[in-house]
This record gives sequence, C-alpha cells and structure tokens, in this order.
Amino acid sequence: MKYVLITVFFGFLLGFALALVGLYYNPIIADSGVITGVNARTFTYQSPFTEGLAVTHSGRSRLPLRPTAIPELWENTIRNSLLSLVVLYDEENVPVGIASRVSQLSDSTELLTRGVLIDDDWLVSIPGEGSFFIEADSNLWPFLKETLIPVWYLDRPWQGPKHYRPTAGPGDEGTATVSGVTGSFANREGTAVEIYHISDFNRTTGPGRVDAQLYLHLPEVVTSLAAE
Repeated sequence: MKYVLITVFFGFLLGFALALVGLYYNPIIADSGVITGVNARTFTYQSPFTEGLAVTHSGRSRLPLRPTAIPELWENTIRNSLLSLVVLYDEENVPVGIASRVSQLSDSTELLTRGVLIDDDWLVSIPGEGSFFIEADSNLWPFLKETLIPVWYLDRPWQGPKHYRPTAGPGDEGTATVSGVTGSFANREGTAVEIYHISDFNRTTGPGRVDAQLYLHLPEVVTSLAAE
C-alpha cells in the first residue's frame, strides 16, 4: 500500500510539473509579439497608471489609483473591474480623443489553453469625428509570466524592456471588434489590435513608462446603387 501511495504521489507531481511546463511554454498562449505592416489608423497613449486621466478599481490590487483620491469601485457589480481613462494621440503626437475602458476577468480564462483573458470594453470619442466601441479579449498571461509575477512576487530583477500584443479576440485572427456609433464612424464595423511597449516596471509601484499603440481598421461604409 505504501508503494502505491508513493507511486500516486510522484505521478501527481509529474503531472503537475508537466502542466506547469505546458503553461509556460504553450505556443497557443504565447505573446503574439510586435505587428508590422498593418493597414490601419494608429492611436497612441501612455500608461494610465502614470499618465492617464483616471484609474480606479476595488482597492485590493497593488496597482495604483490615479488620482490617489479617486473613489474605489465598491459595488458588487463592478468591484472586480478596473476603470481607466486615457488621452489618445495621433501619429504626430497630437491629442485627438479620449478613451474609457472597463476591464474585468473573463469567464473564458483557461490557463492551459487560452491564457489569462480579460474582457476589455472601450468607448472611444474623437471630437469632430464621432465615437466607436471596441470589444476586446486581452490575454495578460505573457505579461504576468515575464514581468509581474517575477518582479512582484519572486523579487527578481526585471528583464525589460518588453513588447506585448495582448489582443486575442473575439474577432478573426485574434483581433478586437469595433462598432461605429456616432458621426463619421456610425454604422461602420472593423477590427483593432493593441500593442504595449513597457520600458520600466518597478517592484514597488508597478508599471512605469508604457507606450501603447491602438491600431484601428474601420472600413468606410459602401452603399450600392441596388441598395438605394
């Protein structure tokens, strides 16, 4: 009986070790890296934690609030969410709009096959042009594995800078879906991809300098003569 228990125990350890190896090196949930050659409009923004207009959450996270006196999210329906508000810039670094985002852990999260998925819901407003929604599945596992966990919880030096493409769906080829709402964006549908370039991550305060790009592909609405 003793040898049976030992065999079961070591079998469990082996299975657990293989699961960890699969979790760390599974190409299905690996970072998609930097994208190039995208035929899309590009917006940029800085880290909401250091340069954003506002960031708030339940207060249980180590991530900073901005400003520090902002009310925390305490109601049950939103206390597990993170709300951020950032300024968007064009390719010439001119401020052109505002983006608000609500983020929360996705029910589709599956570490071994899909990663740590976050539901990101954006409302983007571009004065003089209109507004649009973005629905995105963001996979944070590459960032957690390479940056947050080693630095915050294992007390290791940060191996940066790092580049991440968190966008993992729900659209085709791992893109976010975009729905035009008002102005020149009304009735238009398209896709979006987000890229992070992290230049600094502090073991005390967390994300430092983050340069983010939002690639937007939103084709014009084509009205045929037959439809008219």
